[in-house]
Amino acid sequence: MLSLFLFWGSLLPHFNDIMLYNIKYKVIVGKWFYLSPNYVVNFDFLIDKVAFSFTFLTVSIAFFVYCYAFSYFRYEPLVERLLLFLCSFVLSMVFLVNSGNLIMMFLGWELIGLTSFFLINFWVTRVGTLKAAFKAYVFNKISDVFFFFFILVIFLVLYDVDVSVVNSQVPKLVAFKICFFSYELNLIEFSSFLLTSCAFIKSAQIGAHLWLPDSMEAPVPASALIHSATLVSAGIYLMLRFHPLMENSTYCRVVVPLVGSLTAVYGGMVAAFQSDIKRILAYSTISHCGFLMTLTAFYSNEVVIFYLYVHGFFKATVFLNVGNVIRFSKNYQDFRRMGNFHKHLPFDCFLSFFCLFNLAGLPYSLGFFMKHLFFLVVNQSLYFYIFVFLNVFFGALFGLFYSYRLFYNVFFDFKKSRKAIYIQTNNTVLDDKFFSNTSLASNIAILSLFTVAYISIIYLYLIFSDVSNNYSDFDNFLTNTTFYTKNNTNLNKALNSAFINWVVIFLGVTIIFSKFRKQPTNYNHFQQFFDLILFSIFFYFSYVLLSY
Repeated sequence: MLSLFLFWGSLLPHFNDIMLYNIKYKVIVGKWFYLSPNYVVNFDFLIDKVAFSFTFLTVSIAFFVYCYAFSYFRYEPLVERLLLFLCSFVLSMVFLVNSGNLIMMFLGWELIGLTSFFLINFWVTRVGTLKAAFKAYVFNKISDVFFFFFILVIFLVLYDVDVSVVNSQVPKLVAFKICFFSYELNLIEFSSFLLTSCAFIKSAQIGAHLWLPDSMEAPVPASALIHSATLVSAGIYLMLRFHPLMENSTYCRVVVPLVGSLTAVYGGMVAAFQSDIKRILAYSTISHCGFLMTLTAFYSNEVVIFYLYVHGFFKATVFLNVGNVIRFSKNYQDFRRMGNFHKHLPFDCFLSFFCLFNLAGLPYSLGFFMKHLFFLVVNQSLYFYIFVFLNVFFGALFGLFYSYRLFYNVFFDFKKSRKAIYIQTNNTVLDDKFFSNTSLASNIAILSLFTVAYISIIYLYLIFSDVSNNYSDFDNFLTNTTFYTKNNTNLNKALNSAFINWVVIFLGVTIIFSKFRKQPTNYNHFQQFFDLILFSIFFYFSYVLLSY
C-alpha cells in the first residue's frame, strides 16, 4: 500500500506538465533482444498525454481499491492472494499503457488478460466462477490473436515496431496493397481491421460483450478495478495510441461509430431490465464503453479522456458502495430482496446518489458536461449520422433509467429483504461518526476516491478548455455552441458547475441525514419538510449571489 501511495504521489507533480504542455518522455532502459539480424528491440517506455492519462486513472483507483480491500475482506481468508493479484494487474496495466514498442505492448496485453483471469477466478471452489474466468480468458486470447497479426503486418512492411515510428509512417501504408486470392486489400484498411477487432473484444463491444457480465463473479474490489476504467478501457487506449492509423482508414470511420453506438444503446437497454446490482453495473460499463468507442471515431482525444475520467472514477466509487450494500444484505445481489437501506447505509446512499447523478448526465453535473461535449463531437458529415445519433441518444436515456432504478430499489423502495437483517440492524446502535453500518476504513477509502475524482475531473476540464492547449479542437466545441458562450471564461464555467454540484451535495445531506434516523418516535413530517425548504432556499440564493 505504501509503494502504491508513493507511485501515485510521484505522478502528481507531472500532471500539469504532461496534460497541459504535451511534454513527452522517451525512456530507454536498454537493449532487449534482436527481432532480426539488423533490428534490435529496446526495452523502452513512451510517456505522453495518452499514457499518463491511463496511468494516473489506474493508479488512483487502484490505491483506494487496495485500501478498501482490507475492510471488505476482513472476515475472508486468502486476502493476501487478492492483494497480490490486484498489484499484479496494476503493474500489467501500467506496463501496457507506457510501452514504447509493439512487443512490450503485446506483453502487457497478455499480462492483463492473465491477471484478470486470476482475479475473476479468485473463489476457485465455485463452478460458475471458473466458467466465467475461462470465458473471459478465451475472449482475451481471441483479442491477442488479432493484435499479434497486427504486429506481424506492421513489422513486415515497416521493419520497425516502435510506436512513434509506426504513427509517423502511416502515410506510407496507404500505398501498399495485399493480394488475397483475386482481391486486393489496402494495407491500412487491413491493419485497421485487425486493430479495431482487437479493441472491440477487449472493450466488450456488441457481439464480443458476453464475457463482461459473467466476469462479475470476481470480488467487488476486483470488479471496481477491472470493469471501471482499466481492462475494459484497454481497447480505447489502442484506438487513442494509434489514432493516425484510425484517421486514415475508411473502415474505422464507418465501422467504429456504428458498432460503438449500437453497443451504447444495447448495454443501456439490457441494464435497464436487470435486477442483479452487479450485472446492472456490468451492462452499464458496456454501454459507456460504446460511448467511448464512438468518440474515438471522431478523433477528439480530450473529450475521450474527459469521458474516461468521469466514467472511470465514478463507476469505481459506485462499485465500492455496492460492495458495502452486498455485505449489509448478507451477500445477496438482487435488489428485489433489498429496500429502505437509506436508514442504515446513509453514507453509501449519499455517495451512490451523487455518482449515479454524474454518470446519468443530469443537469449541472460533471456527466452533463461530458454528455454535452459528446453530442457536440458527433460529426454530422456521416451519411448514417441520424442512426448513430439516435443510438447514443437512447443509450443516454437508458442510462438515466437504470441509474434511477438501481438507486431507488436499493435505498428507497419499501422493505423487501429478510426480516433478520432489519431486526439485527435495529438492535444495534448506529455510529453517528461515519453514518454507516459498514466499517470506517471502507468509508474513508470511498470518500477519498470520490474527493480525488472530483478534483481531478474539474482540473482536467480546466486544462482541456484552456485556449493555449491546442491538442485538438476541444476549445472550438466550447465556443461554437449556445450552451458555452465566449463572454464567460472557462474558469468561471467550471467553478459554476462545481458550485452547483456542491449545492446538490448539501441538499442530499439534508435529505439523508435528517432527524428521522435519530428520533423515529418523535417524527414531525411538516417540520422536517419546512426545514428542507428553508435549507434549499438558503443555498439557492447563495449560489445566485456568488454567480454575480
